[in-house]
Amino acid sequence: MFDAEKLLAGDEDALGDAVDALSPKLMGYAAGILLCEADAADAVQTAFVRLWRNRSSVREAAALEAYLYRCTYRACLDIIRRRRFFTDPPRPPEMRRGFSEETRRVLGKLSPLSRAILYGRAVEEMSYAELAQRYHISESTARKRYERARRKAAELLKKEEKQ
Repeated sequence: MFDAEKLLAGDEDALGDAVDALSPKLMGYAAGILLCEADAADAVQTAFVRLWRNRSSVREAAALEAYLYRCTYRACLDIIRRRRFFTDPPRPPEMRRGFSEETRRVLGKLSPLSRAILYGRAVEEMSYAELAQRYHISESTARKRYERARRKAAELLKKEEKQ
């Protein structure tokens, strides 16, 4: 485990401990959004760099993990924007986390936020309260966005099966 208060005070060893403790969860989260492990690793690294640079803006040690998830999400969005700008057509996903090709195609058709909420709820088994905190939305909004993403993914899967 890591000491969030020491990290926020500038202790580099505490940062290393946080990287060791939180990277696997953040990697899974980012990979669920980006559908690419290499890009997910970049997003997680970017999140920790942003945390270190902006650690004085994190007011409470208890909010550190939520801050890292927000940074990871924003880094994922930046990567998606770069993909759109530099790659035409988008390159195929390079996931090795057990998603089928069909599932990857369906997830790729959802918005990044929809993928993130769907992944958080379905894979990480997060509560709506945790999703709400992570994305600065209300619990009812988190619930509604999850339901919409789940419904859309199910519809897209049905279309994939018919083809």
